[in-house]
Amino acid sequence: MVSTFGGGSRVLPTKINLIRLRRELRNMKRIRKVIEEKRDVILLYIRQLGDEYQQEYSKVAETLAEAYRNFFVALMSSGGLENAKPVLEAMPTSLQVDVTTRVLFAVKTPAYSLREDTIPDMPVSAVRLSPTLLQARERLLEAMKSLLRVVEAEAAIERLLEELRDTQRLLNALDYNIIPGYENSIKYIRLVLDDRMREEVIRLKTLKRRLAKIRGGEGLA
Repeated sequence: MVSTFGGGSRVLPTKINLIRLRRELRNMKRIRKVIEEKRDVILLYIRQLGDEYQQEYSKVAETLAEAYRNFFVALMSSGGLENAKPVLEAMPTSLQVDVTTRVLFAVKTPAYSLREDTIPDMPVSAVRLSPTLLQARERLLEAMKSLLRVVEAEAAIERLLEELRDTQRLLNALDYNIIPGYENSIKYIRLVLDDRMREEVIRLKTLKRRLAKIRGGEGLA
């Protein structure tokens, strides 16, 4: 008699297999505990990144609003858009970002940082404009840096969610397939071995009675 084990493999109901399966089951439960702890840590990271995302998102909105207010005040105080046009035309239309990698509990996520060397200095002609133009420029740079942190947090959450799904699938496989497979095989082998032991006890008792009868018959002779 054999037992079908996970994946269709067949396990002979022997004491050696029983010892081996019990040892492997203990290891599987240890592995499951480690994976469950990993899942809990990933969930903690996701919650923390979610809070960071909300904070930075709000900061971007507030900083941009302040930058635009300063910009329009600067335009009005400098006499309109025509006077500020030389300064505005001197500003770049794009900035460069460095992309690196950070590791969150063995999960690689992208990290972004604004390259400070690509941020140009204000032209000399800006001294004739309102100081609020400089303030608007500083707020825009702050908003850009906060926006990068928003994108970074969003990308990290996406990667962690993928890892969380993989981790949960592995936990489900252990809970509903692998560990029950071990437990069923161990239960089956124990039943078979117990039946064999009972049969052996019955056989020995029967043999003992026969021997007793034989010996009793010899005594009468």
